[in-house]
Amino acid sequence: MAIYAIGDLHGCYREFKKLLEKINFDHDKDKLYLVGDLINRGPKSEKVLSYLMDHTQSIFPVLGNHDLAFLVFQAGLIRLKRHDTYDEIMQSERIDEYVKFIREQPLMRYIPELDIAICHAGLYPNWTIPQALSLAKEAEDVLRNDEQYENFLPRMFGNFPNIWQDDLEGIDRIRTIVNVFTRMRYLHDDGRLDFDAKAPMDEVVGLVPWFRFPNRFEKTQVIFGHWASLGLHNENNIMCIDTGCAWGEKLTAVRLDSNPQMIVQKKRKKEE
Repeated sequence: MAIYAIGDLHGCYREFKKLLEKINFDHDKDKLYLVGDLINRGPKSEKVLSYLMDHTQSIFPVLGNHDLAFLVFQAGLIRLKRHDTYDEIMQSERIDEYVKFIREQPLMRYIPELDIAICHAGLYPNWTIPQALSLAKEAEDVLRNDEQYENFLPRMFGNFPNIWQDDLEGIDRIRTIVNVFTRMRYLHDDGRLDFDAKAPMDEVVGLVPWFRFPNRFEKTQVIFGHWASLGLHNENNIMCIDTGCAWGEKLTAVRLDSNPQMIVQKKRKKEE
């Protein structure tokens, strides 16, 4: 058995399948964790979702901001942006199944035998792993409960509160949890989240990458995506594996149970 993680798919189904072939992935024996942003920007988001739904015993996703944005778009609460490719899913006869599947996915997974956490954007530095799992579950429960979901969805997007406090309540609490797990990149010195800066670290002044704050993860390794301009980045106990497949670059797989952890990549080809 082998355990892998793959970076942001963004609907790049062809590269995803080619990468699975390249690592000789066996659905009967192996496990695969996905760091979120399963759909959007790439050309085959529906095929990605259909494939994941057919392999729930071997593939274990977490949610990214583009997956959550689809839920908001599907409810008619936002418009498409320039590079969005949700239309393919919206026109499918299986649209209700896809919405249900996305709502059922977690914001974080933890692999105890490897002491590895999987999430989309990262973990707030002040959180312990048990605390992060508990907070993720709070938000997941809201997404899965029809009444709470309908109340939260129009209020999901927003930049405030922009700092975690244990006494946050209601919509503010759930929105902040979601923002940490799916949108975080840089923090201010006081721990406030910045939602504007996306550039590489050497181009950003006055902000600190979340993973360079003193943290409470101890020896747990955190595998995440979300940050294409950061690319493949391995530093201390964190690894970013978003290598920009949606933007014509590479899709990255890492074998989590090998030492050293093996990296395999598939370059995206132009669509014919």
